[in-house]
Amino acid sequence: MSHEKATELVKEAVQGLQSGKLDQAIDLARKATEEDELHSGAYGVLGIALSRAGRPDEATKALQLAVQKSPYDASAYYNLALHYYGLGNKNDTIAMAQEAIRCEGKHKRANELLKKVEEETHVEVAPYQTSLGDERGAAYRYKREPAPDDELPPLGEPPQAPR
Repeated sequence: MSHEKATELVKEAVQGLQSGKLDQAIDLARKATEEDELHSGAYGVLGIALSRAGRPDEATKALQLAVQKSPYDASAYYNLALHYYGLGNKNDTIAMAQEAIRCEGKHKRANELLKKVEEETHVEVAPYQTSLGDERGAAYRYKREPAPDDELPPLGEPPQAPR
């Protein structure tokens, strides 16, 4: 297994994908997965190429493998969300976009995709912003600020019972 060789094949597959040579991109990405079966990028490019080639079942499997191989990669979840969106599967689109945001709290494209799905479905979706580095409790907006007349007792004094 050569990670470097797989990475080179993935770069070539991306070039094929960008130039519209889907069969070439698929072949190169498959070779990359054979070279390094843990290379999540290879499965991601393979899934995108298969999706664009109109092979949704194979694309879904490849994109799911990309997520399995790299469960903390926001791009893997986003690519799968985009694929589900293309298939019209809004529930899985929402779930995968939320996972992308969980991995990378400020994932712009995943947030944009969630907003687009909200507009189409007329349902407000929580962005699931609980990844590391986000403000603590950012996903929880139910906590109220103390009112000015809510006085807290000084430290060391027990609270008095209401009269």
